[in-house]
Amino acid sequence: MKTLKILLVLVISISLSNCSNDDGPAQLKSQIYQLRYVDDPTLLGKVIISENADGSSNVLMELNGTSTEVHPTYIYYNSLAQGGPVAITLDPCGCLVSNTRVTKLDNGTPISFEELINFNGHLKVHRSADFMETILLQGEIGKNARNIY
Repeated sequence: MKTLKILLVLVISISLSNCSNDDGPAQLKSQIYQLRYVDDPTLLGKVIISENADGSSNVLMELNGTSTEVHPTYIYYNSLAQGGPVAITLDPCGCLVSNTRVTKLDNGTPISFEELINFNGHLKVHRSADFMETILLQGEIGKNARNIY
């Protein structure tokens, strides 16, 4: 009888532990965009836009072949061909990496991860604050990237 009670308790505890609704952390999405050099073919870069659990985004920049200068980086409205004003100011890319949490456009309009990966925009990495006219890397993002890749 004592063995039966122990066996019953063991079976119940195993059953309850297998019925948990906890499937671990939510699977978050990300989108990768390649950046293309403007003048120097040794420059490489990519942008990874990842979804946060709260619906905001992280924009991770990874550059290779650039100097360790601080490179101002922006997401602009429209395609590269059309050009447009700055939509989102990203953290400058120094030491070849930057990571910016994005919740809104520079004008204050909220933007979710889904809206950002479908945004009509492009990204540019500038040489430095003193040489803003020199673009090191650039690339289409959002819906514009799907039109060319």
